[in-house]
Amino acid sequence: MINAFKKMALYPKKEWGNMLMRVKSSGHAGPKRHLPAALFWVVIALCVLPACPLEGDIYRWQDDNGTWHFTDSPTANVQNPDRKIAAPATGSPAEGHRSAPRQTRPTIHQNGMLWKISRNGGKPSYLLGTIHSDDTRVTRLKPKVARTLDASDRFVMEMTLDAAAMMQFGAAMVIEHGQDLETLLGRALFRKVIDATEALGLPEMAVRRLKPWAVMSMLSMPKSNGGMILDMVLHQRAASQGKPVSGLETADEQLAVFDGLPIQDQITLLKTTIGQLPHLPGLFEQLIQSYAADDLGRITQLGRDAMSQTAGDTARRFMQRLNDDRNHRMVGRILPYLERGNSFIAVGSLHLAGPNGLLALLAQKGYAVRAVDR
Repeated sequence: MINAFKKMALYPKKEWGNMLMRVKSSGHAGPKRHLPAALFWVVIALCVLPACPLEGDIYRWQDDNGTWHFTDSPTANVQNPDRKIAAPATGSPAEGHRSAPRQTRPTIHQNGMLWKISRNGGKPSYLLGTIHSDDTRVTRLKPKVARTLDASDRFVMEMTLDAAAMMQFGAAMVIEHGQDLETLLGRALFRKVIDATEALGLPEMAVRRLKPWAVMSMLSMPKSNGGMILDMVLHQRAASQGKPVSGLETADEQLAVFDGLPIQDQITLLKTTIGQLPHLPGLFEQLIQSYAADDLGRITQLGRDAMSQTAGDTARRFMQRLNDDRNHRMVGRILPYLERGNSFIAVGSLHLAGPNGLLALLAQKGYAVRAVDR
């Protein structure tokens, strides 16, 4: 994922289109053909889709135990793997709703990642909380998740990306109007940023051109194991079965969460990220363990703890944009899929819980919400 950010930072904007089309046609964008949108340590891993698939070839193969595996490249040690083409992503069938006032009553939805959503005896749908990680404890689908996804009629995720959206992300990362990052941050903080980004292999000349939120995103990413994140695993499994794949949000909308932040808030978040870098591996390990245990309450608390390290007003504004506002928009776009029934919907786990979470909002609209135990 870092490679995609490096390319965006180093190429002039006028050449991004040609570069991205070459990447799409050749398939050589590094080991994974997807682009990170944004991450702010634990919270972003739970809320924002940092890696979204481009349309491309999907391969599947079955091991000696009868288990199907899905990859975005041919498997070297398998003879003649079945070759499937991903279904093209389609847009959401409904427009979003305006954000409702913040609710104050507590939620009882604490345990479970996979939830059955039903109403009035209609065909139920399922909502899965994800964590945007490639850790095998996350990406190895539990039987209840695999079984439910396989039986569904369609797959809905936070966002799907094409080459044009990638170019849009790249353009939005760059500071314009003759400024650079050192001018915005001041020399002392800028030098700390350069020390941190050198470990990612990013040259100072590239970092100077990036907005604070973009640098924050790079520094906040958990270490990759070289595999596909959970959202990609789900997407490819669904697409390989010929299911239609849709997104709840556009690239514009996810990008606006960060690029629309006041510059001072971006700087505050970047400064906090620099200070928290030594603690991030431990935080992500707790997150992975909690996810594997289906402990939604613990994951929610980890997200709150992460944001508590940020200045109060900045954290409040950030979480309003990142979580609450998007939840109200997403629930409006989820409803048509629930009406059709037998939909499998996957969003970041932090969108599920809390009084403004999707589970509570759906319950308010008359849906029965029940955790799937097995």
